[in-house]
Amino acid sequence: MSEDTRDMLHEAALRIFADKPADLWGVLQASGFDKALLSESKGGAGVNWADAGGLLSLAGEHAAAVPLAEAMVGHWLADCAGVRGATLPTIASSAHVEPVRLSRAGDGWRVDGTLRRVPLGGACTHVAFIVGAGTAAHLVVLARDAAGIAVTPGRNLAGDPRDTLALDGVVPQAVAPAPFDARDLLCLSAIQRSALMAGAIDRCLALAVEYANLRVQFGRPIGKFQAVQQNIALLATQAAAARAAAEAGSEAVDDWLAGGEPLSQSIAAASAKIRTGDAAGQASAIAHQVFGAIGFTEEHELHRFTKRLWSWRDECGNEAFWSRELGNLMLAGGAGQSLWRTVAPAVNSTTASAAVGAAS
Repeated sequence: MSEDTRDMLHEAALRIFADKPADLWGVLQASGFDKALLSESKGGAGVNWADAGGLLSLAGEHAAAVPLAEAMVGHWLADCAGVRGATLPTIASSAHVEPVRLSRAGDGWRVDGTLRRVPLGGACTHVAFIVGAGTAAHLVVLARDAAGIAVTPGRNLAGDPRDTLALDGVVPQAVAPAPFDARDLLCLSAIQRSALMAGAIDRCLALAVEYANLRVQFGRPIGKFQAVQQNIALLATQAAAARAAAEAGSEAVDDWLAGGEPLSQSIAAASAKIRTGDAAGQASAIAHQVFGAIGFTEEHELHRFTKRLWSWRDECGNEAFWSRELGNLMLAGGAGQSLWRTVAPAVNSTTASAAVGAAS
């Protein structure tokens, strides 16, 4: 995709979010943003993951209550499985899932188990997920109206649907060799949450700066007080760090799909959710400190962003989960020389010896 086309796509999405249409999701679907990862011949835009991350950041920046992240990957996986006509696909990926069993039933397949906290699980047309790991991994696509699916409605803190699907002998619409395993799908979902959080943190910063310049206390705007300035400066650093981490995670996906480093071994991929999650916690706290009590009211818009930040922070693995993953990744193969090479990849024995000699 050319840079001009990428800019046009970004501007079109920005206009849609800014206009706040009553049927925002319908407008996004009509414009093809839910199929952005598919090629143009299949009704998509052929964007890469870095561009898709930019679109999700816009959605987060506008606190859009739409399943854009899930639909993007859902359409992509449905296409990989050869499923056509999926108007509202979603995906199931979680850090802590009960085993879902895929077994043979005559000439076909059947699925049993439980899919928990599925975004829009009760209203989707299809749900895609991956069972197994390595060469034994299978991509499974279920039609939502298939027999044997029982839905228990649920919502996250922001009020977005997160439903539980109980599967009892469900015949899948498609089963295909998975292009990657379940852990990679979880990592993809975590990177998408990172992009959403980066956008929402940017908006929290903008709201805090605007309010600090308008709210007058003791005869001057509160933004003139040093303590408030320091907090907003800290919020700005968290916004920048979250943006950088989310972009690095999305770029790691593109590198992986182009034949580069496996996503399960990418430090950038594992770090994205850690850094944006930490930034989300600090950004929410600072923004609410700046606004005081008004920021907690239902009428004010701040809670639309902070509630989603708190929700996205916990979904697809929180900082503790991904910190353990990152630690295991860095220690794989030994905690000595391999760890140092990971932390400082540009340093080798020759340059290290030269540095020691110079210091002497």
